Amino acid sequence: MARDANLVLQALVTKTATFNGAALTLPGGTPRRGLKARVIYKNATNASGSNSVTFSLDVSYDGGSTWISNLFQAKAITLSTTAQQDELFIPFEISPTSVTNGTKIRLTATVAGAGSTPTIDYQGDIVPTRP
Repeated sequence: MARDANLVLQALVTKTATFNGAALTLPGGTPRRGLKARVIYKNATNASGSNSVTFSLDVSYDGGSTWISNLFQAKAITLSTTAQQDELFIPFEISPTSVTNGTKIRLTATVAGAGSTPTIDYQGDIVPTRP
């Protein structure tokens, strides 16, 4: 599927711990039906123990000074020794409190648990919500 480079939340990256992506400005918020953050992940594994990864969108209404964490969240991915891959969508709808400040969003991957060597490759972008 084609992607608009201006709507990329996260280029392909490999992470082993919690990570906040770069902020993307949505000056006018989202359209009336909202948008979806699409996350494509692969090689999601855990050497041993129990770990999970949860993808979420953080929102800043003041241009990036203050963040509301996990405002929109996907179901947790339970890691195992067998590599997993999938695509998930996080629907969201936001309205700016001030067009001057610019509403910002960022994709966050939260790694939790007590396992060893959690690893996940992922990328994220914004796609329209279909009626």
